[in-house]
Amino acid sequence: MHQKKSPKFLDRLFDLLESEQYKFLRWSDDGKSFEVSDIKKLEKQILRVFYKQKSFASFIRQLNLYGFKRSKIRRNINVFAHRYFIQGDKKQLINIISQNKLKVLEELSHQDNNLKHQIYEAEHQQLTETLKDLQNQQKQIQMKFNEQIHLQMQLKLRIIQIMNQINTHDITINIKAQHSYQLLCKVMQLIPNNEQHKEELSIIRSICKVFNEFHLESISSYLGSPNDRLTPLPFYLQDSSVSLEFGSKLGQNQFYELLQNQATNIFQPSQVKQQFMI
Repeated sequence: MHQKKSPKFLDRLFDLLESEQYKFLRWSDDGKSFEVSDIKKLEKQILRVFYKQKSFASFIRQLNLYGFKRSKIRRNINVFAHRYFIQGDKKQLINIISQNKLKVLEELSHQDNNLKHQIYEAEHQQLTETLKDLQNQQKQIQMKFNEQIHLQMQLKLRIIQIMNQINTHDITINIKAQHSYQLLCKVMQLIPNNEQHKEELSIIRSICKVFNEFHLESISSYLGSPNDRLTPLPFYLQDSSVSLEFGSKLGQNQFYELLQNQATNIFQPSQVKQQFMI
């Protein structure tokens, strides 16, 4: 513990000793203490003039307050010493602290330590709460992330289910279309190709036209995004003599025209009848 300035009482006493104006107040031979050889003169010429004190006893109490030790060399000579009160070394006076001020400084130091401890506890508590908040936020983020993963898995499963349903539906349609195509061929075998049955043949041609349009829609779907196709090709493309791999090497228009011609030939009534009459 330190103070900014030396005590005025000791500062003035040091200057009086250094001035060597008073024979009854002087430094000892080793310079580590000072001597008072005439108490009456000290009270009259020093204490009353410079310290507004009247008695030597008050002077002693003041010195005791600053931690000076008193001893006697002879009956009339009083010696006072302090480890920081040294001849020619006035800068050491700043280290001499009165008991009252020492208590105040100790109390302030204690309060300062308590304040530092309180600040540390408050900061520690705040950091602990912040850490807990971050941990809770991390848990919430992890929970939301897990929920998103779970939702994504459910969506994938649902997409697979829908794809399977579409595939099954298209297969069913394919089977029914193929069955209808076979029935159509049988009907063509039974109907004579003459004026009397002109109306029946016209109906069959209309049905073939529907098959042909259905085929064109399938071709458009395949050429638009062949890699993204979710359903199998219709039966009349699966049985087609036109290779899809070969078609992929051609231009889109050329490949489209080949498949269109193939389907048109398949669904022509004469071609259908010919297939079953061979």
